[in-house]
Amino acid sequence: MSANENATATDRKFALERPTSDYVVAAARVLVAMWCRSVGTSWTLELHECGGGTARGRVVDWISSGVPISQPEPGTLARDLLAARGLHLFVDSSAGPGTHSRCGIGYVCEDAELIILAHLVVDDAAEAGVHPVVVARRWVAAGFSADDAARWIRQGVQSPQAAQIRDHHAVASVALDPG
Repeated sequence: MSANENATATDRKFALERPTSDYVVAAARVLVAMWCRSVGTSWTLELHECGGGTARGRVVDWISSGVPISQPEPGTLARDLLAARGLHLFVDSSAGPGTHSRCGIGYVCEDAELIILAHLVVDDAAEAGVHPVVVARRWVAAGFSADDAARWIRQGVQSPQAAQIRDHHAVASVALDPG
């Protein structure tokens, strides 16, 4: 992802439907990543279950950065620390509630297709008032690749079920056409 894409995803505030644990699908689990300086002497990257609304869920993992809390948060280190654990990052500094000791980094997932799709549909998701990670979870859970889902979404199809119905109708009309 380019620096410009990173800035766009980070600066945008996704106001309406955000990732939560309430939206359980067959897609890979999505976690909230946050920097924390309240435990120990170095910045810790915390991974939380997605909570409802602005709440953060329970902590499921901690990753020490080795950077002393006397220094600024090690923002650029997050992607490397997560990648070392097989996690992919969608940068969104509004992820999780910010406090004096915690600040959001974004959403992480083991499924690279999910995060790729979230990046591809940032603008389309914003127009629909839905967080890109939520959009991506729906489409990946339905079995779409990032490229196929992005193509449908850019054509104005908002749900994977609608795309599947359109595909079914297209196949049926081809089968019925003798010529």
